[in-house]
Amino acid sequence: MKYTDKPLEPISRPCKYRLSILIVNTNSGEMLTDCLESIFATVKTEPFEVIVVDNNSQDGSVDAARDKFPEVCFIENNYNNWFTGATNQSIVESRGDYLLCLNPDTICHPRAIDCMVRFLEKHPSAGLVGPKLLNGDGSLQPSCRNYLTSRRLILQHVFPWRIAPNSWRKRTVLEYWNHDETMEVDWIIGACILLPREAVENVGLKDEGYPIFHEETDWCYRLRKAGWQTWFLHDLEVTHFGSTTVSKLWGAGLVLEFYKGKHRFIRKHFGLMPLLLHRFFLAGLLFLRLAGVLIRRVFSRSAFLKQETSFLCKSIALQLGLNGKKKDYGSEA
Repeated sequence: MKYTDKPLEPISRPCKYRLSILIVNTNSGEMLTDCLESIFATVKTEPFEVIVVDNNSQDGSVDAARDKFPEVCFIENNYNNWFTGATNQSIVESRGDYLLCLNPDTICHPRAIDCMVRFLEKHPSAGLVGPKLLNGDGSLQPSCRNYLTSRRLILQHVFPWRIAPNSWRKRTVLEYWNHDETMEVDWIIGACILLPREAVENVGLKDEGYPIFHEETDWCYRLRKAGWQTWFLHDLEVTHFGSTTVSKLWGAGLVLEFYKGKHRFIRKHFGLMPLLLHRFFLAGLLFLRLAGVLIRRVFSRSAFLKQETSFLCKSIALQLGLNGKKKDYGSEA
């Protein structure tokens, strides 16, 4: 199909702002106000703008945020343009040298955003940077990932990585790494990522064929192909409460939508055969997991095991293309 990567037209220099902070809101409640409070309390880079694109929220979050922060630019959609489309809206509207894509369920810590900007200023080959993400309780939220290859897929799902040395995990499966070092990585989850406008003008906006998942994977991959680097900065921190909005939207289908985005990425960048191999291999692993759950159900009437059975059956059907839908991200890609 025709992919939905869109160019970002260059704007006249100099930009009006040094930094544009871009937020997509969908019924985020008080978290949006908390996020904006943390921005204005911690960001010292001047001048900066904040743009919030709202996807037809019905919870009053925009009205509450506008009352408290009238200096913020609010773009209100009367429909759901999804995360990726709304992010692109904000980028097109922005006029900053650097573009910070920030989830509304985040809290910025002191120094984090300013030091990310300074890192890009000092490293002209860096096209995207991200900080260390923390859960609400202060624990690490792994945010670095490897691009999916057959070798990594097998190792990630078969090898007991949680007991492996940190040096092995860092090379092979980054989400099991301690995130205790600044380093170049394949891609970073998009809760808080900063890019120079020049890089986005070079590779284009996000691919809206990924409504909500793996759009940042695709972006980082396109950046790398164009010669830009992706960096994880371990000494800067942002709290990310994580998946609150998407859980409201997708519920139990959250992981299934994640699979669809992964299918699209593999098909788009590596071709049909790698996609088929990935889907059949993952289906096999899910079959093994389903067998274990069914055995446990012989001895237990747990409602959780019943839900797990339903989820695994849907996941296997999705991997094998038996989910009854004529189109998914894998087939469209």
